[in-house]
Amino acid sequence: MSDPSSPASPLRIRWIAHCVRAMALIAMAVVVGFHAVFWTSRGLVERTARKEWCVDCTLQFDAASRAWGFAVNLPLALLTLFALLSLWRLFGAYLRGQVFTDAATRHLRRLGQSVTAMALVMPLTDTATILALTLGNPPGQRMLSVNLGSQHYIVLLLGLVLIAMAMVMREAQRMAQENAEFV
Repeated sequence: MSDPSSPASPLRIRWIAHCVRAMALIAMAVVVGFHAVFWTSRGLVERTARKEWCVDCTLQFDAASRAWGFAVNLPLALLTLFALLSLWRLFGAYLRGQVFTDAATRHLRRLGQSVTAMALVMPLTDTATILALTLGNPPGQRMLSVNLGSQHYIVLLLGLVLIAMAMVMREAQRMAQENAEFV
């Protein structure tokens, strides 16, 4: 019988699994809602663009420019939703007590792959967003800006760590199966 005060007790894992699944569902709703509301609101796009993306450049905030902004941000939003869905499924497996199973390993690997892909898509999305908001400018005033920051590095590192953890879990499963065959 396991000790409920132990850090890895089934009771604690189930509680954490419930919390993570609830937070993942909330995050999915926020991603969908934010993406839709943000790109339809001229004021939100303008405030964010002036503060975060391009302080001293001429940007367009008409419906067509915002539609292009929405379109170029859609792949990152979909990757984010896939990562959150993978997280939700992973902790669903944990909730069912399936910790070291093929399904849990697969969900962890997919989570790592989607987070890694997000790290690669994030700078491209930022670049395409600035381009979308300056596409309506006259020739010579359009802007192409490529930014790489520490957040891209951290997301890439996290994705690779998750992929490595999935590989370690898969190897542990293989070894456990091998050991079970000797008995």
